[in-house]
Amino acid sequence: MKAIWISSLALVLGLSACASVEQRIVPPPVHFTDASVYKADATSLDIDIQDRTPREYPQVGHLSPTTFEQALRTWADQRFQLTGNSVNKLRVTMHEARVTEKILPVERGVQGWLKKEEATEYEAVLHLELAIIDPNGEVLSHADGSTWVSRTLLEGTTRPQKEAAWVEMINTAFDNVDRELKGRLREYMSRYIS
Repeated sequence: MKAIWISSLALVLGLSACASVEQRIVPPPVHFTDASVYKADATSLDIDIQDRTPREYPQVGHLSPTTFEQALRTWADQRFQLTGNSVNKLRVTMHEARVTEKILPVERGVQGWLKKEEATEYEAVLHLELAIIDPNGEVLSHADGSTWVSRTLLEGTTRPQKEAAWVEMINTAFDNVDRELKGRLREYMSRYIS
């Protein structure tokens, strides 16, 4: 009897471990639509994170498999090639970067059982500034870009599905800011970034 009980327990534990492995789907890493590389007349790249939003509900961006801060470092490394022709530095400042969650009202009762409604809304905000700084700390040139992205998810959305949505929103936010910055770099920073 004891052997049967131990075998049953081992089977249950094994099945639950398999289920948790299946549920833990890793979303794809951040990727940026625009693969352009800009040459920056600078010797160093500084990342400045200004957004210190508390990591408490309704903020959920810090729970994403890839956070805005991690994506920013990847984006800056991929986007800018430093020429080292001057002693200036390129500073990328993240003024605001967050994903917030809002629970939407859904119909309850028999009518609610018959349909799946949008139950959660996520909003992502990103505001970046690029600046060329001389050795004395003076800003020689700068440009900024910002965006707002919104997604709604249906009732019963799993945690991995939410995480995939957050990563997709972060991708979209960077793509939007990329498009906005492209014209501004030509207009305001062409002397230092090409």
